[in-house]
Amino acid sequence: MTDKLFINAAVVTVDPEHRVFFPGYVAVSGSRIEAAGPMEELPEELRAAVDHAAGTSACGASRGAGAIPAKSGGSAPGLPEIIDCSGKALLPGLVDAHGHSGHATLRYLGESAWNWDFMAAELYCMDTDDFFWYADSAVTAAERLKFGITTGVSMLGSLNRPDRPELLSAHFEGSSKTGIREFSGLGFSGNSPKLFRHFEPDGSFREYRFDRRDTVKNAERAIRENQGRYPRSFCMVSPSVMGRKAGLSDAESAAENLAMHRLAEKYGTIVHTHAYAGDVKFMSETTPEVLGPKLSLTHSTGISAEEIRIIAETGTWVFHGPSTHSIIWTPCPVFDLLRAGANVAIVTDGAAPDRGYDIWRDMKTFRSIHRISEKDFQLAPPGLILELCTIRPAKALGLGDELGSIEPGKLADLITVDLMQPHFAPLRKDQLVQAIVYAACGTDVRDVWVEGEPVMRDRKLLKCSEAQIISDVNESFERMASRAGEERMNLFMSNDSLYGLRGSSRIDKASAFEGLEFELKQPEDM
Repeated sequence: MTDKLFINAAVVTVDPEHRVFFPGYVAVSGSRIEAAGPMEELPEELRAAVDHAAGTSACGASRGAGAIPAKSGGSAPGLPEIIDCSGKALLPGLVDAHGHSGHATLRYLGESAWNWDFMAAELYCMDTDDFFWYADSAVTAAERLKFGITTGVSMLGSLNRPDRPELLSAHFEGSSKTGIREFSGLGFSGNSPKLFRHFEPDGSFREYRFDRRDTVKNAERAIRENQGRYPRSFCMVSPSVMGRKAGLSDAESAAENLAMHRLAEKYGTIVHTHAYAGDVKFMSETTPEVLGPKLSLTHSTGISAEEIRIIAETGTWVFHGPSTHSIIWTPCPVFDLLRAGANVAIVTDGAAPDRGYDIWRDMKTFRSIHRISEKDFQLAPPGLILELCTIRPAKALGLGDELGSIEPGKLADLITVDLMQPHFAPLRKDQLVQAIVYAACGTDVRDVWVEGEPVMRDRKLLKCSEAQIISDVNESFERMASRAGEERMNLFMSNDSLYGLRGSSRIDKASAFEGLEFELKQPEDM
């Protein structure tokens, strides 16, 4: 039985037929979509519900032919809630399939430094407590939801924290309070510090070395303890890199790759990681079974024509962050991959040092950089871009039958976009997708439902206090900063040429990390 009825919307379904209903309706029963179509085809039993929600909204003049006057929220006992979406687009929730827990709190630190990972590794592994990972996850989820992202993926840190499964619990506790759907997990940290600290609530800490041979055990424990424990939280296997790893022999690298694959198979989940030039070829030659639709490789910069062929033939996913630093060193051949029939999705890779989770901005960056690189202004049409942020990443997460489009039977992950703004005008049905992809920004998202549950209405989060989330993340930053010390934090916050032609950070000096036990790739190796 229908319990929510969205009417008078500009419905962009992103379904296989690419249907647009303007004006249109979507009927929801419980957590799932029941029906969708043009307003003139609204079933009679649903029209009766609309008749009980009499009254004309302020935007009634912009509804278009076929619209039905109604008042949001109006209904009679036993009839569905009516949500009048006049002047709004209704889309499937966006899917951001790659980001990093911890990055929101480190945003802007070291923003002009090439060796940013050195700084992040030091702070994450030496100066954070469980509250840090909780608070960062909550603010990340809140930011994503406010930009219309209903499903997010976060690796636990820039350089993974495989040493304590409890950190994954803290992460899921933070994200779940917002109502978002979240994927995260543990795995091998390819280039990581060898030394960690764990802080107790009273401020005391113990310092210890972590044996990477315990990674599989910890990753499995993290899955067992967290799968199903928090609402809409899903465990994955998440090594920081798959392929040939710095500091390991080829045999050791292959063994770790295979161990991650087998763990994911055991628990029926995905492997989510980074990969760079040569890594796909290495996996194909040493452990070909790890390649496939349940493996997602973020960045994949500098890959060869042979690697493109392997990716396409195996169905392996490539997650492309058009705003990330990795493409500065070596671009990802996105359209060569797409022409070969490979699986590709757009991701934010948010949020540090200089980005965020506004995936609408990444849609436009994606369009611009690839049109420029290929000298083809007709490249990257808006419908393709929208699919790369909805149905395609949903498929990568194994949820293509549940998410990513507005179709009967799928989960009701829905967002509205406010179209009654100058930057969308003039607005026509035949160019609705263009208007949304080319003009919309994250702050145009007004309302969000996850599995039929409202989690944001009129840009206000409903399941949590935004003020408390912001207060928590500010407190977690101050705790981290006090442990790192004033001298280190001043170093990390430096930009010695803020108004110059190019930034300059003092942490670029190798001496800044002298004595720390890190094994990190130089940028030319990435």
